[in-house]
Order: sequence, then C-alpha cells, then structure tokens
Amino acid sequence: MTDEKLTQLSTVLVTGATGRVGRHVVDGLRAAGVTVRALVRKPDRAALPPDVELIQGDIYDPAAVRRAAAGVDAAFLLWPAYSADGAEAIVAELPRRVVYLSSLNAPSGGVWGDVEELLRQSGRDWTAVRPGGFAVNAQGWAADFRGGDVVRLPYPKAGRSLIHERDIAAVAVLTLMDDRHSGQAYDLTGPEVLTQAEQVETIARVVGKEMRIEERSAEQARQAMLDQGADPALAESAVTYWAKLVDDPEPVTTTVAELTGRPALTFADWAREHADEFRVLSTAEVANRYVSLLSTGRVHEAMALAAPDVVRVAPLETGGEEIELKGADAILENAQRLSAGIEYVGVQVLGPLLLDDRFAIRFTFDQRDPTTGHPSQTTKLSLCTVTSGQITREEVFYYKGN
Repeated sequence: MTDEKLTQLSTVLVTGATGRVGRHVVDGLRAAGVTVRALVRKPDRAALPPDVELIQGDIYDPAAVRRAAAGVDAAFLLWPAYSADGAEAIVAELPRRVVYLSSLNAPSGGVWGDVEELLRQSGRDWTAVRPGGFAVNAQGWAADFRGGDVVRLPYPKAGRSLIHERDIAAVAVLTLMDDRHSGQAYDLTGPEVLTQAEQVETIARVVGKEMRIEERSAEQARQAMLDQGADPALAESAVTYWAKLVDDPEPVTTTVAELTGRPALTFADWAREHADEFRVLSTAEVANRYVSLLSTGRVHEAMALAAPDVVRVAPLETGGEEIELKGADAILENAQRLSAGIEYVGVQVLGPLLLDDRFAIRFTFDQRDPTTGHPSQTTKLSLCTVTSGQITREEVFYYKGN
C-alpha cells in the first residue's frame, strides 16, 4: 500500500519492547518520527535507545499499564501468557488505538483468539497482526551448530512458512500509523514453505558447515522443551502441531508484500543476518565486538558474547578481598550496583590486546557524582578467556582515581 495516509501520532506505547519483534517495532516507530514509550520490567537491562521513555512495570499489572498508557496515541500489545486470564483488565487501560501481536492460529481459539475478542468487545480501534512461525525460533539450533555437526529435532519434514521478525514489525508499524487498518486481522507468513530439514540446510549453506539431522521422537522433543522451562501445555501443543505439518504444511500468504510494497524476506535472508549466532567466533571477533559494545554502553548485548556459566573474578572496591560471580545475571546485577549514583561522562579504551585464547582491555572512565558534581576517574583492566567462541572467564582489576 503505497498511497496510505499516515496518522499523526505523537507517542506510542510498546509492550514487549525488548523482545524479538518489539525491538524492531521500536526502531520502526522512531524512524517514522514517533516518540516511543516502553513498558519494561527492568529498565536497567532494557538496552533500548536513549530517546525511548522507559516505564517500569509488568504487563500483568493494570496500574502499571495505566501509567504507561497515560497520554499516548496508540499501543502495540504483546500478551505473553498462555491464557487470556487477566487480559481484560489490561485491555481496559490501553489507548484508543491498539495493534495486537496475535497468531495465525487465532481463528482456532486459544489465547490469541480470546485476546482478539476482548479487543473487539472493548470498542477500541484494533488491528490483529497474525504471524505464523517466527524464523528467529531457529536460534534454538545455534548451540548444535556451534558445538558439533548434528541438529536434533522432531519431524524434519514438517513444512513451515517462517516469517522474519522484521517483517512482522514492519506491518505492525504501518498498521499503527494508519487508521484504515482498524478492525482488520492480517495473516502474515514468509514467502515460501521449507521443511525443518531444509531450514537446517539453509543455515548450513550460509555458515559454510556440513550438518546432519538426527530425528527426535515426539516424547524426546516434548521433554527437551520442558527441560528448557517451557509451559507443559505449550510443549504438548508444539509437538502436536509439528506432527500435523508433515502432511499439512503451513500456508503462504502475500500480505507482507501487499501491505509494505516490497517482497517478504526469505528464510535465507534471515539466516544471513544471523549467521554469526551459528558459528564459533574467533577470539579476535569476540574481543572486538565485546570492546565495541561496552564502549557504547551496550552492556547487555556485550554479555550475549559470554557463556551461560561465565565466571567473573574481581577484587571488591572496598579492600582487596576477591569476589567471584557466576552467570550473566549475577554479573549484570553487580554492574548495576557498582554504577549506582555515578554519571559517566566519557570513556577511553585501550585494546583489545590478543594472545591465543585471551584478550585484555583497559577502560578509563571519566565520571561525576550527580549530587555533588564532583568528578572522578576509574580505570578498569579486564583479562578475558575465550572458549569455543564465548567468553568463559573475566578477571577484572580496578584502579580508582580522585
């Protein structure tokens, strides 16, 4: 639709702004000159652009949604629960215009259909964006690619028309900005059907690696999802759905192209964009990305380069006692504690300096006490060990100036 007249929006509330689709919705709205407000549970970990207004709160809390929705023109709604229990109270707090991230399966009922019905009954100007399978879910195979030459999955012949998360976001943004989409439900898919085996083959071609497929039984697949913390109902429905797709693959729609005026992105497009997630990065690649991200304050993105059980060893700032932290969450919480009450003015970086599977970086931070205005300087030296393309250990030494 190239002749659309855009609605004049001032501020849009985005829920799920830190997620796979939500970050692209934020980017699309900002590019259109719209002010973005995001409802996030942990603002210090949101890693959103600095011009995004962050409101701390939970999507399940009507009072928090009321605060976040005050004065906005429209909202992008992601309801993350597996049932619509509690959603009615949330819908009641949303602005007049709502675009809801639903599902291709909404007409069959379930949580997506239930939330759509709540929006219809609310009297709001709503649009349902109904994607099929997300291409980004293929990230679940990344560890298999990095760690060996076998991908273990159920129903390799299940056919899916996976959609790029950027296409979902693009449709969400344009429907937010044009009231003519009110009352519409848009079924969104990628431009082709690929079996799960063909998806693995596509990623393997992009990263230049031979991979084999080992078929899991339905029970093994169900248990693997449960082991990763999946809701039991979701695990059961997912396995049942994959079995169905062997003989009855997902449909292909042309909605993305019709609405955006360009072809939908292919799974190969997605694989090329995410190739680095499926290969073992060299120590130099890890080091340079780590330095670049930390230098620009993108701490959470930098931690994605670390192994889940990464160990950080550092002396306490109040004496020489050594502390050891394990895991990204503990490290991020400690970083938040150390930076509390500090305003960072600038940073100077030396490195990375590389040697075999290790690299060193020196950061010198110029900082200020926001209450007193007193300036100070801290130098931090980090020595990192990289194993199989991930940071597994970081030894940190601090030198505080005046």
